[in-house]
Amino acid sequence: VAAAAAMALAACSSSSTTTSGNDAQQNGSYALYTLERQLRTAGSGIVQGLNHGLWGCPVTAYTGGKNGSDVIGVISGDSALQVFSVAVSSTPSTHGVVVSNALGFFTGDYLIGTLSNGTCAMAHIASNGGSATQVPSTTLVLDTPNSPSSGLQTATNVFNIGPSPSFTLYGVDPSSGSLVSWDLLQRSVDNQPAAITPVADGIVMVKALYGIQASGSSNLTWKQPAGDWDISKLTAGTNAAAVAMSQIKAIRVAIVAQSRLPEREADYKGEPKLTLFKDLPADVQSSVPLDTQFRYQVYETTIPVRNAMVSQFY
Repeated sequence: VAAAAAMALAACSSSSTTTSGNDAQQNGSYALYTLERQLRTAGSGIVQGLNHGLWGCPVTAYTGGKNGSDVIGVISGDSALQVFSVAVSSTPSTHGVVVSNALGFFTGDYLIGTLSNGTCAMAHIASNGGSATQVPSTTLVLDTPNSPSSGLQTATNVFNIGPSPSFTLYGVDPSSGSLVSWDLLQRSVDNQPAAITPVADGIVMVKALYGIQASGSSNLTWKQPAGDWDISKLTAGTNAAAVAMSQIKAIRVAIVAQSRLPEREADYKGEPKLTLFKDLPADVQSSVPLDTQFRYQVYETTIPVRNAMVSQFY
């Protein structure tokens, strides 16, 4: 009886280990897929902004992690027709802006204006309450709750980023141990207020590196998002910030997934920590302490920032 019980216990433990490992594998794979899909489209609709003061400027928008995990921000537009910079002709009031060409601007579209002081502001073309329609003239009427109080009165150019642009943060929610997203524009969904949206369960760490290609070089140098590459430096509204942004040609992401069910600590045979990016120099590696009652899977990938590459043609 004792032998049979021991065999049953071993079989049950093996099944639990396999199931937990599969959970971590599926969650990690899906989390990486989601981040990769978003990062590949980052910058859509604002590629030409490099030469018009948009890249590297802080954006002001208006609307009515765990254990050092990184937070990844993604900005992209979804304009159907107008993807280039449009010059501002005049700003007759805080509720309107006159552009040189309004083709492709629809009611309900969001705008980013590059302001004369080196910053940027987001505004929203007033909706007619029904289906989006082409604006009837070169005067874009802005709605008040979703536009700055001064309108776009000091804007020199505007970019149409469509009706549903992505201004999204991705990170790890420490309370649930999952990868989550947060809409920075705080738009409601199905008349429900904006909230943290779960993306994948069982994610305990996300780390990212910038792939930097200096002018005249054909090689990438990997940098942590700190120091000269901190977000405050990259959005300082200066020429240096714009140049730095243009040098980021790829993002390398590491995701650590954890199994759902705890196991006997004595069964753990691995190291007490994980090292991420261990094929790179030590100064860009990251260490993740482990709870030895759980199993872990690490997923890493390099994602080219395609829109940063095509910006040289605009």
